[in-house]
Amino acid sequence: MDDLISLITESEMISMVELSDKLNMSKDMILARLERYEQLGFIKRVVEKGTSSSCSCNCNSCKGCNISKGPDKPLVYWMKGDRLK
Repeated sequence: MDDLISLITESEMISMVELSDKLNMSKDMILARLERYEQLGFIKRVVEKGTSSSCSCNCNSCKGCNISKGPDKPLVYWMKGDRLK
């Protein structure tokens, strides 16, 4: 199985920064692969309005989400798609 899919399915939540660091790839390359895997049904994107109560919105040191700036942005994460269940 692909390393990117493995990291997503093995993690409760993983940020784009962590994926980029672990796979030594740019965020743009990772996003392109994520979108392709979503089209194929291996993963799915989940978008939640607002942030969880545990989010400090300290995005410079964040390792748990990919909120780009502040609490008004939606939380976007990826999880196993129907083809991997």
